[in-house]
Amino acid sequence: MSPPDSSGSSLSKRRRTVEGSCWPCKQRRVKCDLQKPCCRRCINSDTQDCSYDKVLLRWKKRPAKPVPQPQPRLSQEHSLNGLDLALNERKAIDYFRARLWPLFSTLPEPCPPPVALALRSQPVLQALCVFAEEHRALQTKESPKPSLSKRRLQCLSAIRTHLGGGVPEGNALSALLVAVLLLYFLEGYVNCTNDGASTHCHFAGLLAIINTLGGFQAAWTSSDRVTRMLLSEMASTDLTDALLQDRPPSFPASIWNFMEPGSVWWETVPGSRTLGSVFSTMAEMSFYRHEVQNGAGFCMDQTQAFERALQPTYPTPDNPTESQASEHATKTLPQLTVEASLSLIIAFQHAALIYLYSAIHNIPAKHFLVQQHVKACLDCIQGMDPRTKAQNCALFPLYVAGAHSLDESQRAYISETLDTIHKNLQFESVASVSATLDTLWQSSHSPTGWVDSFKDTATCTLVI
Repeated sequence: MSPPDSSGSSLSKRRRTVEGSCWPCKQRRVKCDLQKPCCRRCINSDTQDCSYDKVLLRWKKRPAKPVPQPQPRLSQEHSLNGLDLALNERKAIDYFRARLWPLFSTLPEPCPPPVALALRSQPVLQALCVFAEEHRALQTKESPKPSLSKRRLQCLSAIRTHLGGGVPEGNALSALLVAVLLLYFLEGYVNCTNDGASTHCHFAGLLAIINTLGGFQAAWTSSDRVTRMLLSEMASTDLTDALLQDRPPSFPASIWNFMEPGSVWWETVPGSRTLGSVFSTMAEMSFYRHEVQNGAGFCMDQTQAFERALQPTYPTPDNPTESQASEHATKTLPQLTVEASLSLIIAFQHAALIYLYSAIHNIPAKHFLVQQHVKACLDCIQGMDPRTKAQNCALFPLYVAGAHSLDESQRAYISETLDTIHKNLQFESVASVSATLDTLWQSSHSPTGWVDSFKDTATCTLVI
C-alpha cells in the first residue's frame, strides 16, 4: 500500500511510512499479517474495525503488553481426516488423545479415543475440547480463562439444543451419552474442588439418558467399545462414591456380570477373579448394609459369604529361592503390567474387607482385623511397578486404607504415593483425597466408624 499524499512537498521532514501493522493490531501490540481486506489476527479476535485507511506504522520490537486472548474461529488451514477444524480444536484433540485418554484405563494399549465420534457430533467435540483445555490449563498452572467457562457453556447449550426437539434417535442419544460422560469426568476429576462443580448434575443427566435407552444393560449392549469403557468407569465411580457417602449404588450389582473383558477400564488377569466380580460383591454389601439399616435382620451367613468372596488369592512364585530383585529386573513390561493388575484387584479386595468390618460389623479401626487388611492393601499398592498404570487407579484402596491407618510410616507412604499419582494424573480429585486424609490425621478426634471416617469427603470428587 502506498503512503497517502502529503499536504505539501516542501516539508522540512519527510514522513516515511512502511506497511507494518493495521491499527487494531498496533493497538494490541501483536504482529499483523497485513492480509487484505482484513488481517487474520483481527478475524480470530473478533475485531470489527480492522481497516487500512490510516497510515501504516513500522512494527517496533518492543516488549508486548498483555493482550486479551483471541477467540479462534474455524480455520481452513487445519484439518483432521479431511474435516476442517479450528486450530484450538485440533490441538485439544491431539492433547486429549496423547495425554488424557491413556489415563482412563490400566491397559497398555486402550481402545481408541472417541475422536471419530467427535468429528460426527458437535456436543462430543465440544466436550472433548473442554476437557482437554481445562486439564491442560490445570497442568500448566494457568489461571482459568474466561474463554474456558464460555466454551463449557457452549457445550452445555449444544447438548440442550439436541435434547430440545424431543428425544433424539438412538445414534444421536448415544453420542450425547458420551458427551455427558466426558463432562461428568471433567467435573469429578478436574473441577471437583471448585465451588460450582456440577458432578451430580451431570450424573443426573447420565441417569436420564441411560433410562431413556432402556436401562444400564440396554445402554451397554447398544454401545460400542469406547462408550462401554466410559460406562464401566462411570459405574465404578458411582459405586465408590456410594460407599464413601454411605448411600446405595445407583445401579444393581448384576451390571458387573455382563461387562466382558476388553470393554472395561481395567486389565483382566487370566486365572484370577476379575475386578468386576469384586465390584459386584462391594455393591451387594452396600445394598445389604442399607437393608439392615432399614430394619432387615442381620444375617451372619450373608456376611460370611461376603468375606469368603473377597478373600485374596496370592500367586505362588515358581522359583521361591531365586532373588526377587534379579527376577524383577528381567521381567518385561507386559509381565509387570499383569502383576500390577493382579495387585490392583487384591488391593480392592482388602479395601472391600475393610468396608465389611468397619461399616457392616462396626469394628473399630484399631482392631487387628482392620489393621491387617490396611497393611496388606498398602503392600499390594507398594508392589506395583511405577511403569504400569495400575497405581493411578488405586485411589479408592489408598483412601480407605489411609482413613483407617494408625501408623505414621504408613501415612507417610500414603501421602508420598498420592503425590506421585497426582503428578501422573494432574487430577484435582487426588489432591482432594490427600487434603481430606491430612485433615483426618491431624484431628484429635479418632473416627468411631466408617461414616465418621469419610464425613469430610468432598461430595463432587470422583474416586476410583
